[in-house]
Amino acid sequence: MIILTGPSASGKTATCLYLEKHYGIKKVVTHTTRAIRVNEVDGVDYHFVSKEEFEKMVNNNEFIEHVTYNGNYYGTSKAEVKDDKCCTLDFNGALTYYNLHDPKIVIFYLYCDVDTRSQRMKDRGDSLNKVEERIVGDVKSFKVDEKIEKIFDYRIDTSKYPLEEVAKIIYDKYFEILKKRK
Repeated sequence: MIILTGPSASGKTATCLYLEKHYGIKKVVTHTTRAIRVNEVDGVDYHFVSKEEFEKMVNNNEFIEHVTYNGNYYGTSKAEVKDDKCCTLDFNGALTYYNLHDPKIVIFYLYCDVDTRSQRMKDRGDSLNKVEERIVGDVKSFKVDEKIEKIFDYRIDTSKYPLEEVAKIIYDKYFEILKKRK
């Protein structure tokens, strides 16, 4: 399983989608209790469940990790942990996967300079206020310290390569790392 972590607009989602389209590595579909939005598809964007069903899953220990955000539950089920999957997470989520000590889970840290990230957010239509808010928030949320540094199997500066190359590097490194762990 490929885990991608890193600050906003470092290329996590784009890389995950590219891996799915070109390498058959599917995106992890998480569970949520929030209402389905227009153009979302149950089982593709999220597994949409009731709060009661989600709480039952929590009580049955079916999640690797789960959080409450804006009054709704979100979580990744253990059933989603598979070799042919890719997941984008913050550091806390990545740390949860790291602590599983599963040799088939490989954690990649994607990063790039602030100017590149700012431009990517602007290009995708984020407001200037939102861009600034995310950049400032990421300074705290994605501070790499000794505790976090140990969880990364590989780091890649996504400003140095086009998306296709980032995805190829991750795909190749994933299998290289798995081979070394056997």
